[in-house]
Amino acid sequence: MRPNNTTLSVRLTFPLHPKQTLKSSRRSGLTLIEVLIATTLTLLMMLALAQGFKSLSETVSAGRSRLGLSDQLRGISTLLRADLEGMTVDSSNPQSSLASSGYFKYYDGPISDTSATLFNYLPVGTVEQRVGANRWGDIDDVLMFTSQANHGEWYQGKMPLALLYINNLNQGIAVTLSPAQWSAAWQTDVSIASRYAEIAWFMRPLDETGSINIQELMGAGYGVTPPETSVLDVAPSVDLDGDLVPDPDGMPDRLALCRRVLLIRPDLNISRTAASNIAYLGLDPQLTMSPLPLSEASVNSFKYALRFAYQRSDLSVRPFYNEFTALSGVGITLKTNTLSELQSPENRFAHYVVPLTAISAGGGTTLPLLALTTEAGSSGNYLSMTNQIYGTLSPAAPLAAVAPSDRGFIPSAFFRTRIRVDPADATRVFSVEPTLEEIVASNVLGFDIKGYDLAVKQLASPGADGGWGASGVDDDNQNGVDDLGEVGWPATDDLTLTPSDPGYSRVVMLAPPGSIPNISNSGAFVDIDWSRKNIHATHRLSSGTVQLGMSGVTALPIDWILLWASNLSGVEINALGTIEPSSSFVKSGCVSISGTTAFVYQPCFDTFTDAYESDGEFQENVSGRFVAARDGLRRFGRASATVTGIPDMGTDGLGNDDLEKETSSPIPYKLPSIQATIRVQDYTAGNLQQISIVHDMTNK
Repeated sequence: MRPNNTTLSVRLTFPLHPKQTLKSSRRSGLTLIEVLIATTLTLLMMLALAQGFKSLSETVSAGRSRLGLSDQLRGISTLLRADLEGMTVDSSNPQSSLASSGYFKYYDGPISDTSATLFNYLPVGTVEQRVGANRWGDIDDVLMFTSQANHGEWYQGKMPLALLYINNLNQGIAVTLSPAQWSAAWQTDVSIASRYAEIAWFMRPLDETGSINIQELMGAGYGVTPPETSVLDVAPSVDLDGDLVPDPDGMPDRLALCRRVLLIRPDLNISRTAASNIAYLGLDPQLTMSPLPLSEASVNSFKYALRFAYQRSDLSVRPFYNEFTALSGVGITLKTNTLSELQSPENRFAHYVVPLTAISAGGGTTLPLLALTTEAGSSGNYLSMTNQIYGTLSPAAPLAAVAPSDRGFIPSAFFRTRIRVDPADATRVFSVEPTLEEIVASNVLGFDIKGYDLAVKQLASPGADGGWGASGVDDDNQNGVDDLGEVGWPATDDLTLTPSDPGYSRVVMLAPPGSIPNISNSGAFVDIDWSRKNIHATHRLSSGTVQLGMSGVTALPIDWILLWASNLSGVEINALGTIEPSSSFVKSGCVSISGTTAFVYQPCFDTFTDAYESDGEFQENVSGRFVAARDGLRRFGRASATVTGIPDMGTDGLGNDDLEKETSSPIPYKLPSIQATIRVQDYTAGNLQQISIVHDMTNK
């Protein structure tokens, strides 16, 4: 036996082959092919890894974009809903002048939610070429109303400190300031608050820098027409014909959703009086937010008279001609509004009257209109596209000397500004710049307001396959294949269309001669004056042209004409069976059109007022076109015209008062509810989102 601590080692040896040597046979590296293969595999792995990170990053960015847009829409809708819930008035119209109820109004511009798609559509080409502009919604609606803040909350704003001193002077409280101190008081803003406010929601095109260009310099003299920022459409992104050259899509390049809050403070007496006139002496009218002089030969002098008041303060004001201004020749001054005074449209933000001197000496004024930009000098296609929808505004004699009213956007001259003083400027010339306080969001593609129309007809469409139900199939096993009994059959592509859908006009156009499209239901949210927009879209689709005058639409069968009439359609059928603007539109002053000639076309819903029926002034129909106030210049200190009729016969209690009334609210129906749709875009990620809210209008 071997001891445990003994190690056994064994060596095995083999004889060498004669040709073998003692040198090692192992290779010292890789061949070129092996290196290339390894490199390729490494690159593929790196590429796959990079692609994975890229996809993950895009997914995270898209998710963040969607969350950001959702948060933004939630914030906007919450703010709008809070404003609407505080509304001081329901949709009854006209409102009684004895009630201090305020007002509700929304103007429906010519653009609709489908205009960009319909008027930029091509029947051939790729989907992008055919519907390349469909990201745009309605961009020119204006929503205005008076509202009360929630319990325990206040609407906030600013105004020059000098107005507080003026209020004290008018109350008999002594204020002793030097001219330099008055100038400083006008340059100093103070915060104010109120439970009640006049609120306006609207869209506004921005300039190349994403701002609002006021374009006014203090101390340089002011014309009646301040420069305006037109629609910027110089870099459209739609290539309809595929020639690699972008075509104008009629939409501004940059749009902002704006909210203007004007506080209702009737307790502040800011009117220019003999006691407070010292506050204005030697100072620039823009600094002192003074109304500019009026000229009956200039429409714009009336339109922009209060622009400095809108720029310099957040007070709801109106033009006021008092004893002091009458004796001193100053012109008009400012007066703060009450809820009762805001029932009358002429006292509201961005409203004015057009002098009608072109008709007769001291010829009065129109009823109040909404002050909008003309866009005649627009760099884009907005005006030409809206002319296809509403017709070209082209007044005939004797109105040719009066500029036609507008259909664009709230003018930049009505936006808040701040005073800028250059200490190094020896001339002490002030300049102004926009505060941009009104902008709620600057990435908005649509702000669409619709009203619920109980009488509007919904139409059935067979869908893309062209047959009711499933094309070529007897879905109900009755009356054969594709009969009307199969309309809307489950799991088919049949559609129900409202006037807000782009296919509504085409369904009407494709209906067999002598028949109307199939009506599936009634009631829908629609634009004010939806009939005119759809009629023009139908004519354009069928003939490539647009009928300018409503009363000239006689090419449609009588059944088709009846299809267009509803509560909010804005049209009615005359004794000849043709379409014309509703008489309530005309008597409200918001529409003036005869045949193919239009003077003003601003369809809207307005709670209006019955004050015109008891104001002692005569509102009369002029040349069958519009209602004018013959004494309309009297409140501006102008001599009244010779009254040719007896005023206010509609409230004399004799005869048919309804027919004798001189004016009317634009829509003589109570509006059940409204729908507000807001569409936003993340320009970096390319995402689109929208939200809709519905507000009940039957209760305050």
